[in-house]
Amino acid sequence: MKAHLFKLYLSEYRKRKKKTALITFAIAWGAFSLLLLMSFGRGLANQFRVGLEGLGTDLVMFTGGQTSKVYQGLPKGRRIQLYADDIDLLKSQIPEIKRIIPESYTTMQVTYKDKETSRTVNGVAPDFSVMRSTHAREGGRFVNHNDEKNSRRVAFIGWRLANYLFGDEEPIGKSLSINRQPFTVVGVMKKKLQMGNYQGLAYDQIYIPFSTFQNLYSQKFVDRIHIQPFDRKYAVFLERRAREVLGKKYRFASDDEYALNVWNTIVQGEMTQKVFKGINWFLSLIGALTLIIGAVGVTNLMYAIVKERTREIGIKMALGAKRRHVVRQFLMEALLIFSKGTMWGILLSFNVVMLVRSMPMSYELTGIQSYLLRPIFSTDMVIMFVAVMASLVFFSGIFPALKASRLNPVDALRYE
Repeated sequence: MKAHLFKLYLSEYRKRKKKTALITFAIAWGAFSLLLLMSFGRGLANQFRVGLEGLGTDLVMFTGGQTSKVYQGLPKGRRIQLYADDIDLLKSQIPEIKRIIPESYTTMQVTYKDKETSRTVNGVAPDFSVMRSTHAREGGRFVNHNDEKNSRRVAFIGWRLANYLFGDEEPIGKSLSINRQPFTVVGVMKKKLQMGNYQGLAYDQIYIPFSTFQNLYSQKFVDRIHIQPFDRKYAVFLERRAREVLGKKYRFASDDEYALNVWNTIVQGEMTQKVFKGINWFLSLIGALTLIIGAVGVTNLMYAIVKERTREIGIKMALGAKRRHVVRQFLMEALLIFSKGTMWGILLSFNVVMLVRSMPMSYELTGIQSYLLRPIFSTDMVIMFVAVMASLVFFSGIFPALKASRLNPVDALRYE
């Protein structure tokens, strides 16, 4: 396009600042709303994914329950408890199992110097660290196979409990008492976001070898069995097969849902992702409708401008202006309105997202604020948004432009 034509279009656009200001604001507000909704929606979905990973990686967890059906002459209402030898039974019967570990827990008195508190103490196997995303911060470690084999009195503690007991001291290597028995701290948990919990959140708990827990606390049964399949696709099959194997051993119906309590984090994670994908689409639809309203406003404005400038268009065409010049002029004006509104919308939403992300997030928060403080403003989202805006620019400007270009110069000059 020639430079002088662009300057001409720009000067004529500036003559109508008052008329275009409100439409520009509508476009900016629509862009701001849509990008902000998409950023917070995407961030919320991502934080829930991170929180679920903090709970564990591809886990199916079993706890004992109570039968709700009569089976083989046995009455309903029987208490079903799981035992350590169920680990070997399930692994031998279900080859799809990648990892399987027991866990037992109870509340015990924990003491360090003059500080004493009651905390949940978990007896776990070394693979618990990998399966439950429970990693040690620098300088420490989780309980290992030698700890388990030799029933060592070592403890891995949550970071908030470490802060409470040790303050500014380095916990690793220090000795604390659990039920008046000395334990050496070998690691402190690295901070993580955890969506689900039982017996309290992990940052306030203590983890010791499973064999040590059995010696310390005379409990024959296990509270929970964690199973990790080789592939996520086995999640439902593994749950069903485990019910069959344990049902045969403890004599309860495999379809008795209350005999065993199952927490299938794989299925839960997939459902959660679908829910948040639906939320993202819903939020995007709301923002898109706002943009469409803005586009309708631009179209109406352009039609009004065509009507208002009928004589001007007739003069231009009488002096030799081509149809393409008229079309180009009106498309350029629509483009300027959209570009200005879009630019302000993108800048405002980006700054709001960065402002929210600059706020420190406490990993001790358990409410929705832990998930809302990390919106995501991504390049692909902006590219998709600009592509949508380009389409709106074209369709909101092309029809008024075509109408203007089809005016008969003689009739246009006679227009009052």
